[in-house]
Amino acid sequence: MKSGKICFINTLPRAYQFFLKPQMERLNRRGFQLTFISSYDASLSSDFPKEYRYLVVPMKRGLDILHMPGLVRTYYRIFRKERFDLIQYSGPNAALYASLAGRMAQLPVRIYAQWGIRYVGYKGVARWTLKWVERLICRCSTIIEPDSHGNLDFSISEGLYPSDKGRVIWNGSACGVDFKKFDSAMKDEWRRACRISLGLPCEAFVLGFVGALRRDKGLNELLMATRSLEGAYPPQWLLLVGDKDLYATVDPGLRAWAEGSPRVIIVEPTPDVPKYLSAMDLFVFPSYREGFGSVVIEAEAMGLPVIVTDIPGPVDAMRPGITGLTVRARDWRELARAIHDLSMNPDRLRLMGVAAVSFVRKQFDQEELMRRFVADKERLLAGTDREGELCPPPE
Repeated sequence: MKSGKICFINTLPRAYQFFLKPQMERLNRRGFQLTFISSYDASLSSDFPKEYRYLVVPMKRGLDILHMPGLVRTYYRIFRKERFDLIQYSGPNAALYASLAGRMAQLPVRIYAQWGIRYVGYKGVARWTLKWVERLICRCSTIIEPDSHGNLDFSISEGLYPSDKGRVIWNGSACGVDFKKFDSAMKDEWRRACRISLGLPCEAFVLGFVGALRRDKGLNELLMATRSLEGAYPPQWLLLVGDKDLYATVDPGLRAWAEGSPRVIIVEPTPDVPKYLSAMDLFVFPSYREGFGSVVIEAEAMGLPVIVTDIPGPVDAMRPGITGLTVRARDWRELARAIHDLSMNPDRLRLMGVAAVSFVRKQFDQEELMRRFVADKERLLAGTDREGELCPPPE
């Protein structure tokens, strides 16, 4: 049994449930001592596995310069006491504090899980500031592991870190797809039940989105495109599944239209994402910036064609023209045309859906990705971090 001490850090507690849980379970079985640090969550605190620890460090979403010195000191004290062999951090706030404190404490392995590059969605002073923070995090890390080849290439081209400091594990993504959960064989059964529960007609053509309902996820463009298609054939519904934490960033007029339209259905975050995906005919993800876009491969696993923006991350999660289409970010007219073209071509939709399932099963199987994550950490701890099972972008 191994005795290495590993700590995962993220601003948001839900990162454990959505991204880290499968990896931590496998590392636990390999005998590592595991800790997860985030802000407080009552349900996570009560349900967290007894085999490893959950430490609470209060952190806000978004860059919090005011509290930065105190939080860095807090992390430094934790790291000096615990002497972790490896820390992994993600999210702009947690990554900033943990990378600085980890370097000060001279922890030997500091992985920045670069699940997105925040400054891409900003302009002016905000972009310059966030880019400076990103560079600082990368400088204080011993290795950077973005979850897509597109973001790796972008980061190197932007000078965030040299090519020998960054790498993608296998084909990317934070946790791959659990095919026991996202089971396309259950699609027809789940589709019927979900549509009945939502009051959707059997013949309805349903556009779908899963994720935070906010501006930089492309909600303005998605709502504009959907509204412009009112009266088009076939009749279309829009199903939105996600939290409203930053819903106020969406245009007020578009919010009012969506909330008043009988053909727009908004569902709060749910563990039943596969069932809601099954109710959709086309998955649309018009985000401005992403690390990868795990929900894209989850939609494809359920046999859904996808439309994504042509940005690093989502384009790595699909095959243009084969499993779906790409459109320019922030261009609602191009998005509307893509939606209309696919909705008018059911044979092409069907073929894309079949190709999507095959693509995801070959490239993003969770079991294989977790095996490679564990092997990667074992190599890092053994000091042989450049060996092993990295691979180039999929063909």
